[in-house]
Amino acid sequence: RFIGQYIQHTRIPNTFRKQRNLTLQDLKAKGPAPYTFVPFGGGHRMCPGREYARIEILSFIHNMVTKFKFNKVDPNKKVIYRNSPFPTNGLLIRLIEPVGN
Repeated sequence: RFIGQYIQHTRIPNTFRKQRNLTLQDLKAKGPAPYTFVPFGGGHRMCPGREYARIEILSFIHNMVTKFKFNKVDPNKKVIYRNSPFPTNGLLIRLIEPVGN
């Protein structure tokens, strides 16, 4: 039976059998194949937007740090000390733009 441009390959079309597409090698796999997730590419496939994205992020952080003051919303927030201080349930901050900027 022909459906659009794809040929129907199963006798029971409206059922999903996960075993029909698996191979023995798939069952023995321990994780994703190497280089499955490389968001900006690598080597000769390097994305030209990689450096642009890095500069955009760095300039945003620079402007936030230099043009705003930060205050904690809850100054008595509990902090856990592991390798570095880590606030429980995140850290809410209030951004205050200095007058004259």
